[in-house]
Amino acid sequence: MKKFLSACFILFLLLIKPGGIKSVIAQNAAIDSLEKILITGNDQEKIASYYILTDYYAYNATDKAIRLANEFLKFGEKYDSLNIIEHSYQILGEAYFFQELYDKSLEYFLKYLDLQESKSKTDKLGRAYNNLGIVYRAKEDYGRAIDYYQKSLEINLELNDINGLSSTYNNLGVLHEHLNLFAQARDYYQKSLEIELQLNDIDGLSTSYLNLGAINLKLKNYDKALDYCYKSIDLCDSTAYRLTLELNYETLYKIFKEIGQIDKALASFEKFYELKSSRINDESNSQIAELEIKYQTEKHQQEILLLQKQKRQKNILNTIILIGLTIFISLVIILIVINKQRRNRNNILRQQNAEILQQNEEIEAQRDEIEAQRDEITRQVEISNFQKQQILKQKKDITDSIEYAQHIQQALLPDKITLQRVLKNGFCLFKPKDIVSGDFYWVANMNNKSIIVASDCTGHGVPGAFMSIIGINFLNEIIFDEKIINPNEILSELRKKIIKTMIHSNRTDETKDGMDMAIIVIDYENLQLEYAGAYINLFFIRDHMLQVIKANKMPVGISEKPIAPFTNNVIEIKHGDQFYMFSDGYADQFGGNQHKKFRVGNLRDLLLEIHEKEMSEQKMALYEAFLKWKDDQPQVDDILAIGIKI
Repeated sequence: MKKFLSACFILFLLLIKPGGIKSVIAQNAAIDSLEKILITGNDQEKIASYYILTDYYAYNATDKAIRLANEFLKFGEKYDSLNIIEHSYQILGEAYFFQELYDKSLEYFLKYLDLQESKSKTDKLGRAYNNLGIVYRAKEDYGRAIDYYQKSLEINLELNDINGLSSTYNNLGVLHEHLNLFAQARDYYQKSLEIELQLNDIDGLSTSYLNLGAINLKLKNYDKALDYCYKSIDLCDSTAYRLTLELNYETLYKIFKEIGQIDKALASFEKFYELKSSRINDESNSQIAELEIKYQTEKHQQEILLLQKQKRQKNILNTIILIGLTIFISLVIILIVINKQRRNRNNILRQQNAEILQQNEEIEAQRDEIEAQRDEITRQVEISNFQKQQILKQKKDITDSIEYAQHIQQALLPDKITLQRVLKNGFCLFKPKDIVSGDFYWVANMNNKSIIVASDCTGHGVPGAFMSIIGINFLNEIIFDEKIINPNEILSELRKKIIKTMIHSNRTDETKDGMDMAIIVIDYENLQLEYAGAYINLFFIRDHMLQVIKANKMPVGISEKPIAPFTNNVIEIKHGDQFYMFSDGYADQFGGNQHKKFRVGNLRDLLLEIHEKEMSEQKMALYEAFLKWKDDQPQVDDILAIGIKI
């Protein structure tokens, strides 16, 4: 009996060595082969297959793992093998744990512990205590969890099992962090890291650096937190631990946000959002691949059944042919005896041969037609491939042109220094939908006054970008050359120039050419603000109360409505007043649980919620809220938001 079990165990080791079953276990063909062994193989082969399949399914298909582990347990009892029994208990404990059936998991891990305590102290005893600590932590029985972790720690220290020590220290760190005992958690993570440095365990090191980064954030040790996160990211870049990399950027976002480095926080948040979206897409693609494999398997089985059916039909046909030949031979014998019948039969055969020749000629004609059709299909494919290449080249040329147009548009917009000098304590959130934008902003200082313009041109992309260039050039003429600085007069003069331009381009029949716009002029010396708007309202917050100053409902351009003067609104301002201007792209974005527009009402609530924050933090909050609402929906329009605090 012992000899037999030793041979099984050696076979198992051979199967899992590099290049063996373990290297291809992810392939469905290998898994199918191992499962067939469970049906057709001898006991020695079955035991080796059970070891591999139970380990694999414990992390990939827990229901199968439970079924196979129970079958394997019967083998252990049959051959009185403690190795098989304790392996089965371990797999059952893990599988029920992953199903969150903690009482069942506890039942088998306690049986595993009983087996280890009946033997001399081994590293498996430390593993048994560690198992129980993990389950009790999941059951929120933290006292028992700590007791079993401590027992695991004592055994691992006594046996100098550094792998077990690393795992237990890390689990103790997780538990103490959950209990908000951050200093103790940091110490346990540090001990786990020191062991992993000895082992040069890249996976463990990347996780420990991440844990230490997160715990130092909670302890407000921001420099250390940043250092550990960057160390973890370096390891992730080289070993492709994508989930760890995603969590590192989430932690960096929280660190930079905590220390007030808003630009870096925003960059980290965008990187985290990009990695998370990529992971979700990859998981979706993996599920699609699994469905495709299942479909191909079922298709293969249907093909086998069809082939079997065809084989049966062929056998029947062969039998019929054999009977026919027998009858034919009998007829030939009869024809030899009876001359008259033989001549008649010969005439019949000649007639049949003529029909067969005619059928052959028809078959050859059909074959020639099929070959001609095949040649035509080949020619059409070649034409299609040529047209595809032409389209791809045209697309690239168009994209290159649009990207060059983006550089031109960006050159016309105010640079960051000018924008900051005019806005002072304010922000500008600008996110085009496409490469170029139909939204634009314009700022200037004249006569000790600050002029700020937010505009949304007709459309987005290239048409909108052309309109934005026209608007920027006309604003430069009106304000810098013609010295007009009253908001309503600027809008009126800009409308005249745009209408005149459209007339010269023979586009007077279009009612959509133009732009929505809001202009404010701030006189800081006399504490006075002037505002005029074309469809873009002004949001005004004072003493925690929000007001909306309505714009005129007519565009700056050609309109079906009668031309009327724009209203000039004059507001006496004081320190602490806040003003906001938005293009309609923010409120019109689809998202949320019901895939509806964000709407102006939600925007008003959001401004009241964040208005007490610093302006840079308000910009961050607006962008975060936009991304959260949009989720995986496409951006529907350019977005522009300008905020100013007096």
